[in-house]
Amino acid sequence: MKLDANGKLHIREAKNGLPLNLLLAGDFCPRFERAQQLIATGGAEAVMAPLQNLLQAADLSIIQFETPLTEAESAICKSGPNIKCPPQSLELLQAWGGDVALLANNHTGDFDDIPVLETISLLEAAGFQTVGAGADLAEAAKPLLLQRQSLSIGIINVAENEFGGALFDRPGANMLAHFDNIRQVRELKSQVDLCLVITHGGNEHNPVPSPRVVSMSRAFVDAGADLVVNIHPHCPQGLEIFQGKPIVYSLGNFYFPERSENYRPDNFWYTGYMLQCQADRLGVFELQVIPTHFDDSLSKIEPLQGQNKKAFFDYINAISAPIAEPRELQAYHEAWAASQSNYVARLIRQAAWSEEDFADPEKKASLMPLRNIFTCEAHHELCSTWLRLFEQSRLEEAEKYLPQLQKWQKADFIKL
Repeated sequence: MKLDANGKLHIREAKNGLPLNLLLAGDFCPRFERAQQLIATGGAEAVMAPLQNLLQAADLSIIQFETPLTEAESAICKSGPNIKCPPQSLELLQAWGGDVALLANNHTGDFDDIPVLETISLLEAAGFQTVGAGADLAEAAKPLLLQRQSLSIGIINVAENEFGGALFDRPGANMLAHFDNIRQVRELKSQVDLCLVITHGGNEHNPVPSPRVVSMSRAFVDAGADLVVNIHPHCPQGLEIFQGKPIVYSLGNFYFPERSENYRPDNFWYTGYMLQCQADRLGVFELQVIPTHFDDSLSKIEPLQGQNKKAFFDYINAISAPIAEPRELQAYHEAWAASQSNYVARLIRQAAWSEEDFADPEKKASLMPLRNIFTCEAHHELCSTWLRLFEQSRLEEAEKYLPQLQKWQKADFIKL
């Protein structure tokens, strides 16, 4: 699998009928005061202006909406940051001008029940359709059904089991349940022309997907998915064609402000890609990678051009290669697990909890990382891998692939 000089990948010839032009964007979260000031001073349209030709040409546009819209102060107890954006942030999404907001992620439920419903209501009132969250588990798990270009489309959106998930009687995000999800894909494909599965998970900042994510994504294709896209690592990952169907492992960030002192052009936090797909009744027949970048000013999201764009395509080709080689894929995952930056391993080595801690309400927050490594699939996989490497005395050996991973973590080919 290789992208051509334009970032395109031709899968097969199109069949009769007008093709569907589908556009997907990665993590979107206009957090922090600088982004809010830009919105408040009328800068929202300028942020999205460089992308309007692409957006207006799409028959269906989908974005990962990774924040509740609320002023609530009801932060849940969890590990990791509690993220929210004020309702006026919708102005930036309206300037984007797409169709569907994906809500299955690890931040939708960050401020408890009511903000989940508030977010869905605000998005739908503004004209967006939502999928991946709901008033209870049954609602959150419902696929979104659409009609475009005479094609029926179904979207399933799930997130790994971190925090803020829907329950039988509580609002939240739609959490991964492998066997149920496989059955749901099979049922949905019998009802629609195109079945899209969009997941949220994996190891953050790792340029290579784990064997579990690859296996899961391929299982969705086996069950009937025409396109599988994963979002969450906050960096680009590669892609593959499996059984004639595209699997994209991470789009990276679309617009996700950091604090200003953290900006570096070579940090992949600021560079990701949109995915443009051409599809017919048999699925996606061509895709195109469209790399984008936002900078410290936050004032616009721009497609990469010239040498930067070419270098990005070369990069995607390089990081996609291990996906097709099971031993290499496992080796890169083991290197990630063995690295000193693996916080899961650090938590295991430095475990300091006692039985009494679990009965102490004041200790609850400090125990949430423990909860997360055992219930979130990506963290649990890292935990299992590290423990196996420890058992087999292979931790040092596993680091052999680490220098290449660390090299791939930097976008040093981008010259701005």
